[in-house]
Amino acid sequence: MTGTDLPRPLPIRPRPRTAETTASYLRRLAHANHLRPKVLDRYLRGGQPDGPIRLDWFAALAGRHPTDLAKALAEHRSEHLPGPMPDSSGESLRQRQARIALFTAIRRDATNNPALSLRFLAERHGVHRRTVRTALRTPTPPPRKPTARRGSRLDRHQAIIDTMLTEPPPGHQRTTIQQVHDHLTNTLQLNVSISAVSAYVRSRRKHLDQIGKPGRHPSAR
Repeated sequence: MTGTDLPRPLPIRPRPRTAETTASYLRRLAHANHLRPKVLDRYLRGGQPDGPIRLDWFAALAGRHPTDLAKALAEHRSEHLPGPMPDSSGESLRQRQARIALFTAIRRDATNNPALSLRFLAERHGVHRRTVRTALRTPTPPPRKPTARRGSRLDRHQAIIDTMLTEPPPGHQRTTIQQVHDHLTNTLQLNVSISAVSAYVRSRRKHLDQIGKPGRHPSAR
């Protein structure tokens, strides 16, 4: 059999269950045809223990179209479903979809030609070999590491703002955003907008509430 030939379908071909794992369906297909799952697994990996399972061979043995089989198997379903929502790392939907397409292309090349080396795949797709290894392990790209929050120009005045929030003026239940803004612009001579102060004060109040300091009066929540 050459690299482009497909095996003949097995006599007994159970249907894959929706979102069934590749390993589970492989076992069921093997047992239905009185084959050892390990033998079938090794065959579908081209004799390479750590190689990827050739989905086109798997589909041929199961008597199905590769796309239909991929849609059913849990490890490949994400390649045929709408792209995920942006994650907390700040990665846009378009960037996420581009990475999924890249992983799909890498896995397709490796499946269609198991002889391709990691170096060749990395050069073909313009990525590091580490990315190729990850793509061969999972069809879904891992989320990017969350980007560090950009510091605010008000961070150096955090202690003053926290003191104002935890120690409201006499006769007041809490320090207002306007009072914080007035102090920063009139006393400290900062050129800062009320919207920037509002966002910063809200984030500091949330933090102070979480650590148990009275960032605002309970009645104001």
